[in-house]
Amino acid sequence: MIRGIHIIILTMLSHFTVQSQAIYVDSKTGDDNNPGTIESPVYSIKKAIELFRNGDICTIRINPGMYVLDSHVSVSAGKTITDKKVLIEAGILPDNPSWTPEKMPVIANVSQKGEIPVNENFVVSFLVDESHVTIRGLKFQGYSYPHARYFPIARLDKTRTGLLIKQCMFVGDANISQIQAGVIASGNGVRIDHCIFYKPRNTVVFFLDSGDGMKSGNGMTNSIIYGASQAIWTASQDKDFEFANNIVSDCRYVWAKNDFNKTIYSIHNCLIVNNKYYTGLADKERLSPKKFEMNETGVIKTGKVTLNLTGVDDAPFLDEVDKPLPIDFMHPLPGSPGYDMMAGLFSVRK
Repeated sequence: MIRGIHIIILTMLSHFTVQSQAIYVDSKTGDDNNPGTIESPVYSIKKAIELFRNGDICTIRINPGMYVLDSHVSVSAGKTITDKKVLIEAGILPDNPSWTPEKMPVIANVSQKGEIPVNENFVVSFLVDESHVTIRGLKFQGYSYPHARYFPIARLDKTRTGLLIKQCMFVGDANISQIQAGVIASGNGVRIDHCIFYKPRNTVVFFLDSGDGMKSGNGMTNSIIYGASQAIWTASQDKDFEFANNIVSDCRYVWAKNDFNKTIYSIHNCLIVNNKYYTGLADKERLSPKKFEMNETGVIKTGKVTLNLTGVDDAPFLDEVDKPLPIDFMHPLPGSPGYDMMAGLFSVRK
């Protein structure tokens, strides 16, 4: 009996410790004068990053709400943290039983283009300048100002390693609220898992190698790519790239790479349907449809993917607009090709 009580107490203390070892952000109830605890969250993501830099806590939890950035967020500790990993995640993650699409934190950007000095047209939300970073459970909206290259997540330092983007959603429109690439990242260890990319120009650009001529540890798994200009772009060479259990539908190109990239990539257990071109090569001036060798196992190329979207009913009920979004919003409907693959935000069936 006493031993059982001790176990309960230890479990409660462990839960309290886990909860307290995070900086909390809330756009509805937060205040940047708060300490960032679960009871007293800060208001802005930038303030949370400031607390992260000045302390020892490497986890930031973002509660449901709208977060508007007027300049990029620099994900950098400003100090050596070799023994820790940086985690930026939603307060309620998609696999949580209480999760709904409305509880996904929304990141919007109103920065002036050119704020990132790399290019006068670049706009970035999270500029990752740290190794071993995970970003999980966030929704990124497109950027509305014209003639800009918007990257919700960018890692431009090719010496960094370990970037996991998981259970995130990137929603744009190439002509109205564009996303140039949901993620652009140089270096090694870039992993995309259980994400949704809806109508970006590019989903992920796996960019420059670390300097040795070959990237390693990169890949995309369990994700949905719909309506992209380029479903995936691998700029420089890879030695162990993984592309598995993904749905790629209604894109212009499935796979683009630079003409100096001689890697033979592999595709495993994917649904790839209704795309205009399968492969394309880019020289210094343009991307063109050109075939290159790929290894394929378990790839399905027939069928039509039907996502669970709003506004597609020809005879809708008038109060439909006021109803909550379905849990499987932007996922394949039952009966659609890809439904049984479990690609998308959830690692378990909702």
